[in-house]
Amino acid sequence: MDDIRRRDFLEVFLSVRERLAAAIQRRVECAATTADLTQDTFLRLWERPGLLRDVSDLAGYFVTTGRNLAADHERRRRIAPFVAGVDHLEYVADNRPSAEDAVLSRDELKRLQEIVNSLPPKCRQVFLLSRIDGLSYVEIGTKLGISPKTVFSHMVTALERLKAGM
Repeated sequence: MDDIRRRDFLEVFLSVRERLAAAIQRRVECAATTADLTQDTFLRLWERPGLLRDVSDLAGYFVTTGRNLAADHERRRRIAPFVAGVDHLEYVADNRPSAEDAVLSRDELKRLQEIVNSLPPKCRQVFLLSRIDGLSYVEIGTKLGISPKTVFSHMVTALERLKAGM
C-alpha cells in the first residue's frame, strides 16, 4: 500500500473507530475484548491491503470486519468450556467395552455357538432361519416343508436349551 493510501486508510479507520468499537462492544460486552478486537480489525485490513482493492465503502468494511471478528470471538468463547478441560479427558466415560467385557462377551458367544451347534439339525435350522434370517414361522414352514405348529415346537425346544445352557 503506498503512503497516500495508507494515510487515507488510517484516516478512515480513525473516523469510524468509535462506531466500530460500539458495534463490537454490543456483541462481546467486555471493554478489554472490544479494544483487542478493534485493534485486530485494523491489523487484519492493514496487513492485507489486497482485500481492499474493490472496496468502495471502507468505513462500512471496517465495521463489518469488526462485527465478524466479534462473532467469531463469541463462538469460540461458547465452545471453549468444552475444549478447555482437556486435562480431565481421561475421566470421560468411554463407551467402548472394557477388555473384561470383551472377553466375557466372546466367551458367552462361544457358549451360545456350542449350544446352537448341539441342537438337533431341524431344530437348529428353524432357530437360525427365525433368529438370523428373520423369517416368520409360516415362511420357515413353507421353506422346510413342515407346518407352522411344528416350527413353533422346534423354536420352543431351541429357546429352552439356550436358556438352560446360558
